[in-house]
Amino acid sequence: MKPLFIGFFFLFISVFQSYACLCSCSSDCTFSTVSSKSEFVALVKIISYNDYLGRKILGHEGKMPYSMTVQVIKKYKGKESREEIIIYGDNGMLCRPYIATFEIGSYYLMAPRLLGNKAWKGEDKEAYDLSSSSVSYLYVDMENHMAYGEFTGYKKEIHLE
Repeated sequence: MKPLFIGFFFLFISVFQSYACLCSCSSDCTFSTVSSKSEFVALVKIISYNDYLGRKILGHEGKMPYSMTVQVIKKYKGKESREEIIIYGDNGMLCRPYIATFEIGSYYLMAPRLLGNKAWKGEDKEAYDLSSSSVSYLYVDMENHMAYGEFTGYKKEIHLE
């Protein structure tokens, strides 16, 4: 019985480790690389939270927002023509950042992905998401026109120009 238990224990651990690694990045995952491969890159302002998860998220007080509306301030790349877009976050198992990461009224430089056929049940196919396995957004200080985060492996801030 003991060898059977030990076998199941190691099987469980290996499956858990495999799942835990699904959200990791294996190459250059900086914003510079991600945005160069992205179809859409924009400076955005967080306008509102829209939907909320129906369950509690460990470590978060209150309801966890599931989607947000952002205003496109300046488009750097892409064909998106809408002034406002929806971005979905994580529901606990999607390798996306939680929407509560983004403060309403704040600005970000983002390289979101159009959901299309990858939309989960209840999500709008014309909406976007962000990856938590790579750097798909940078915080922006509008007063100084600077973006902060992992732009490249050695450059942690860039001017918006």
